Amino acid sequence: RPAPPPIAAAAPRPPERALAEGQAALSRRDYATAEAAAREVLANRSSPRATDAQLLLGDALAGKRDFGNAALAYNDAYTRARTGPRAPDALIGLANSLQGLGNRREACDTLDELRSNFPNLTGARAERVAEARRRAGCRG
Repeated sequence: RPAPPPIAAAAPRPPERALAEGQAALSRRDYATAEAAAREVLANRSSPRATDAQLLLGDALAGKRDFGNAALAYNDAYTRARTGPRAPDALIGLANSLQGLGNRREACDTLDELRSNFPNLTGARAERVAEARRRAGCRG
């Protein structure tokens, strides 16, 4: 009897597809699948989508209530792109993770940094910042 043909290895997903599928998993509260998709993109150290993957990883870990590792992921995302378009999202996630760890002062400090670095946030981002400030009990 002949041996079965070798199974071809699946081609890796493009990072955009992995991120889209990870975001879809996140919206279903399937945090393990979202985390795996983020780590898949981050495995390619030079991925141009690394910041998006770090944010997805932070969101997945926060969903799992792993606030310590979520804070690290958000901080990495911010460090990668301090002035990029996703920097405010990284700081909001970092502040929420710090709040989840019970570090209200650090959460408020992070939100103050966000306000001074990005004073013109509007819409959903501004609402997320206001909600994070309320939750952490920040002054001002």
